[in-house]
Amino acid sequence: MEKEKLSKSTSSKAMKKILFLLLAVFIGTFLVIEGFILYFAQKEPQEEPDVLIILGARLYGTIPSPALQHRLDRGAAYLKGHPNALVIVSGGLGRGEEMTEASAMKKDLMAQGIQEERIFVEENSYNTYENFLYSIQIMEDENLGLQKEDLLFGIVTNDFHIFRSTLTAKDFGINAVGLPAKTPPSIILKSYLREYLSVLKYLILDRPKIFR
Repeated sequence: MEKEKLSKSTSSKAMKKILFLLLAVFIGTFLVIEGFILYFAQKEPQEEPDVLIILGARLYGTIPSPALQHRLDRGAAYLKGHPNALVIVSGGLGRGEEMTEASAMKKDLMAQGIQEERIFVEENSYNTYENFLYSIQIMEDENLGLQKEDLLFGIVTNDFHIFRSTLTAKDFGINAVGLPAKTPPSIILKSYLREYLSVLKYLILDRPKIFR
């Protein structure tokens, strides 16, 4: 009887230690990752990119969501001020969308006065990893004639997403800086919290694919 009690007590203590360790790991990784997310969200580039990559986000049918519109407005403002810069718009067809995100993005940029010949369309991607995987194919297309090693790329996305997107770009061998766009106030908290999980997923599942 006493042996059973001792065994249960030992098991209980071991379980508490495991739970405490898991909690400590969670808190530690959360603080570190959120720290990087917040730091890069506020960091403005010191250099002027040659090519922008604007990452896709949700459409309402054919209309950019507020988050995507912020990205497009940030990209358009840069392109107007740098007439020699080119842009790749990247995003596939999502659920409930009536056209690819990239097609809608191109249409919006042209409506803002950006010449069609400056815009290149990547419309096969469904996440940040694929954004860069397929954008690289666009860059290396013989007709485009861009060598990523010789160019500086500006990654345009909402501020909470800058850390993961620039990390992904650099893992693909892209010399990149982030151009943070605003995040709509209604989704700020949700976006920053969810981004912690997205960074973990990238580090554990997606990043190893790049280095195979």
